[in-house]
Amino acid sequence: MIFTFRLQFVFLLCLALISCSSDKAVPDSTALVSADSLISPEKMILIMSDVHLVEAAMMLQRSENEETAIGTDRYYPGIFKKYHISQTRYDQNLAFYRQNPENFAKMYDRVIDILETRQGKFTHQK
Repeated sequence: MIFTFRLQFVFLLCLALISCSSDKAVPDSTALVSADSLISPEKMILIMSDVHLVEAAMMLQRSENEETAIGTDRYYPGIFKKYHISQTRYDQNLAFYRQNPENFAKMYDRVIDILETRQGKFTHQK
């Protein structure tokens, strides 16, 4: 009888926990970006490279306390214009690619390669 009571209690406890848990559905990645606004991974890598280059330049300006430091609102429109996209489209695609962390990490490996190549070219020009 005590065993049956414990079994029923455990069953009811499990049922209560299951019914109280919130359903945290992961958004469907296709809902983030429509097919016609998806930026190819190759182009996205180039855009992210430019974004990180700009962010590094702004951090350098801030660390040197330059009063002429220009904010992101001046740089980003130029990047988006260069690639013929809007900030909204960039943000949506970034969210889309983040849905697959393994592929996103591979994309960032390429971003790092591009930035290192640019740094090497700049270093050799001095």
